[in-house]
Order: sequence, then C-alpha cells, then structure tokens
Amino acid sequence: MVDLVVGTALFRETFLTPVGHGHVDLPRLRAAGVNVVGLTIATRFPDLRGTLSRPHFRSLGLPPAARSNMAVAEWLIGRIEGWCAESGGELRIIRRRSDLAACLALGGPVGVLLGVQGGHVLDGDLAKVGRLRELGVRMLAPAHVMDNRLVGSGTGRRRGGLTALGREAIAEIEAQGIIVDLAHMSLPGIADSLPFLRRPFVLSHTGLTELSGHRSRWRRYSPATRNIPALVAREIGQVGGLIGVVLATQLVGGEVLAHAVATIRLAAESAGEANVAIGSDMDGALRTVINAAGLPALTDALLQAGLDRSVVEGVMGGNAVRLLSKALKD
Repeated sequence: MVDLVVGTALFRETFLTPVGHGHVDLPRLRAAGVNVVGLTIATRFPDLRGTLSRPHFRSLGLPPAARSNMAVAEWLIGRIEGWCAESGGELRIIRRRSDLAACLALGGPVGVLLGVQGGHVLDGDLAKVGRLRELGVRMLAPAHVMDNRLVGSGTGRRRGGLTALGREAIAEIEAQGIIVDLAHMSLPGIADSLPFLRRPFVLSHTGLTELSGHRSRWRRYSPATRNIPALVAREIGQVGGLIGVVLATQLVGGEVLAHAVATIRLAAESAGEANVAIGSDMDGALRTVINAAGLPALTDALLQAGLDRSVVEGVMGGNAVRLLSKALKD
C-alpha cells in the first residue's frame, strides 16, 4: 500500500506516537498496512513572499537564521530524519531501490518518499536540485499553490505555462534521478511539460473537475483551479504518467468514500487502470474522507463498487511501486 502525498511535517512536530488530531501518524500507517508514504514539504505558502508561512514555521520551531527557501527545506527534512532516527527502524527514508525493497518486505519498515512542492525552493539556482537529492528528496513538484519562476500554478495569479528556466529545471530534476511531480501546475504548464519528460513522472495528488469543479468568486484556490479535467488525465496516462487521486472532500466532491471511489473510477477510465494511485494529501490542511486508518476501508469500497481486484491492487499501491522501481537508482 502506497500513499504518495502526506503533509504532516508541515503542521505537526510528532509522528511516531498516536495523536488526537490530524490524519496520519506511524501507528495508524502500521495498522492500515501502509508500506510507503510520501512525506512532502513546502517552503512558502500561500504567496511567494511567504507572509503567512514564515510565522507558521516559526511557531513550529524554525530557527531565526533559516531565511532561505533551502534552509527551510533542510529544517523540515531534518524533522523527518529525526522521526526516522527515533523510530527504532520502523520508519526509513527511501533513497534507492534497495530501500524500497526493504519496505515492501513482510515486517519491513514504513518507507518515506521525501517530496518537495514548489520550485521556489531553488531560488533560481538549479545546482540546488543536487542538494535536494543529497538530502534524500526523490520527488519534486516545480509548482505549488502560487506562481513561481519555473511555471504557473493552477491557483496562481497568472497561471502561465512552463518558462525557459522551468524547462531547464525539469531536465536537471530528471538528471538527478528525482521524480518530476506535475501537481499544482497550471493546465498550460502541464501541457508544456509533457514533451520534455523522459523518465517516470507523477501528478501526485488531484481530483477531476468533472466530479468537483466548483469555482469560487472570492478565492483563486477552488476545485475548478486545483483539479484537472479528465482529458488532461488521459493525456498524462497516454505518456505513462501516474495520477495520484486526492482524498480531500473539497476536491472529490463530497465527504464519504463513495465520492473518492467515483473519482478513482473516472481517473482509471481516463488515464488507464495502470496509471492511477493514491495521493491522499492527508495532513495537508484540507478535510479528507478518511484518515490513514481508513485506507483498508477504501480498498473494500473499491472492491464493493465492482472494480476488479487487480485494478484495486494497482491503485492502492502496485502502480506506484512499479513507477518507483523504475525511477529509483540502485
């Protein structure tokens, strides 16, 4: 079982012990049988100046000297490394195929796929992609909830396409053996990116506008700007990209498992059954239809809805494992 995106490190200092709030902790992952979890970080939100993110990070212990985007990333990754070190071998960062194999073995640790959202972490310096790789990052999204120098965001002000620097960034991300994540990109940005991708890639967490496409009059962030059309999911699937289906109630169009099942079904029909996974975005500041302990119930709901067992096995983990096995280096 694999969940591509969980945002716990951005909002909570604890992960190894049960807590009375949030969606995810190690005991719940263990109880649900999760083998790999994508712990993702971001360095600025919801705007490029980070006017709200900096006070938030300081409240969680960000050192005053950590002023650059990379310094914030190093601090957050250090938090995750600390969880792994204190877990007694129960939690392990996946850096190579052998780590993945160990996490898939019976009784193995829960694997952590480190991800970063937002190309502004690079501050325009593509050499920092190599630094992220050294830190253990294996999935990098050029976009997040705001536009940046690489690409427009679906919830950004301009929502433009991929820039020349963005094209260079994609090439460097792939050269470093890091998985490119198209999540949060504007639709022009996705269209511009697809011809440049040469290695396995993902769109780690999204819903579909056909099922949840409401547009807000007051906010740039809405299902209409955050989700993608089924046609775009089809284009991504046609070139072998993996679509992670989000479990946020706002983005699947409702608060019960049936809404998540409907989104997964349409994603599979659009992108192809082998190109769909779970990217829940639990602990990502949105309500979700289930917490981590409910993932087995999602499996049951998919089977009860009539999806073939092999399809469900792929969605709940097999498709992601196949992509990771291809993308990770020895």
